[in-house]
Amino acid sequence: MRLLARGVLRGWPALSLCAARHLFIRTKYSTITAWGAFVGQLATNKMLPEQDCSTDRHASTVPVRISLQRLFESIPDTDIRISAVGAGMRHALIASEVVEDSESRTLLAGFGLNRCYQLGRPWPDRAVANSSILMTTEISGSVIQISCGREHSAMVVKQRDGQQRVFVCGSNAFGQLGLARDNMTEEDTMLQRSELRVLEDLDQLLDPGEFPVKVQCGLDHTVILTSYNRLFAMGWCADGQLGTGYTADLDRPVRVSGLDGVPIVEISSTTDFTLALSADNRLFYWGNAEYGQCMVGRKIDKVLAPMQVQFSSGRIKSIAAGGCHALLLTEAGEVYACGYGALGLGPDCLSVLEPTLIKGLKNVATIDASTDRCLAIDHNYSVYSWGLGNSLGRLGYGISAKNVFTPELLNISPTLVRSGLVALGNDISLIAIPS
Repeated sequence: MRLLARGVLRGWPALSLCAARHLFIRTKYSTITAWGAFVGQLATNKMLPEQDCSTDRHASTVPVRISLQRLFESIPDTDIRISAVGAGMRHALIASEVVEDSESRTLLAGFGLNRCYQLGRPWPDRAVANSSILMTTEISGSVIQISCGREHSAMVVKQRDGQQRVFVCGSNAFGQLGLARDNMTEEDTMLQRSELRVLEDLDQLLDPGEFPVKVQCGLDHTVILTSYNRLFAMGWCADGQLGTGYTADLDRPVRVSGLDGVPIVEISSTTDFTLALSADNRLFYWGNAEYGQCMVGRKIDKVLAPMQVQFSSGRIKSIAAGGCHALLLTEAGEVYACGYGALGLGPDCLSVLEPTLIKGLKNVATIDASTDRCLAIDHNYSVYSWGLGNSLGRLGYGISAKNVFTPELLNISPTLVRSGLVALGNDISLIAIPS
């Protein structure tokens, strides 16, 4: 079976996220804690005045539990089993598995903006395309992982026939869905958008027995990691974020160049650059680097092909690509930051050109980054947030917070958190926890 081969193909672990999924398989995740844009409309309890966001009545400026029953109306609360979450610029997706007669299907619930069908399908009333909506889409199979960009979404789905494939939806204006733009329907030519569909062109590029294990959406590009430790990319490439050696946009998936023989096991991208980590702990970088987030001691306008980055402060456990900054997590539980912004190093240190230790964090288990903010969860399941700007309450500290320059503890009760069930979008954050 192809699934049983995952993680041992060609002798290298395919993806730590997949291993974590199996470690926690007996734990039922059926609750979401969230904050930021559009979250307030889903809060289970009436928000207090200090939780309201003056700029948007639908936002929540502090973490709240959201009502999944409002999202999954056809599933009883007791049957909700969250398998994946994703958050982008102004939209979010939550997948819940439903098992019937030994066959699985998934309800994909989305909230936020849907102008380009980034929630999975068109909304009947086109007049509300630029307003927040709630919708569900049914998928045959199990959603393993989700990533969301500016106005597009991608996910890895294990279908009922056992095949594991990439599904995409949303804007294809730069080819980020990997769909040939000359094949788009006539009415969608202007916006170059698509409802949820299989990325069939990827299937033709994979070797026998190879399948996708992770997707990452930048703002307008997509990167895919396979079980054979290979990378494919498509979409916007003005800053070299596809890693092809050129700046031409591509509307079909292509191999990332310069990594032949390098067993990549992890990738991260949320804006215009990508980080990749190999099984032998080599770190690679490509894309926009004008703020020095490339971690080589200098600013570079753009890196067109994967460049190896030296790191000597321990073995890297995890990577997180933000907008103008990058984060590294070591196996010792230490977090290093590089680039520009609220890096966690204090208000007097907004720019560093080499990975610098964030002294306020210890014993960290997971890290996440987005456009200009960060999240870290330690082994005690304490959640820390920091970043620039608090539009729509995205930092999670209430109305009064403007910028948070060092990691601060969020008001979230410690609970079991699994890698892959945390989503940090530009303005929305989601954390799935056990019921």
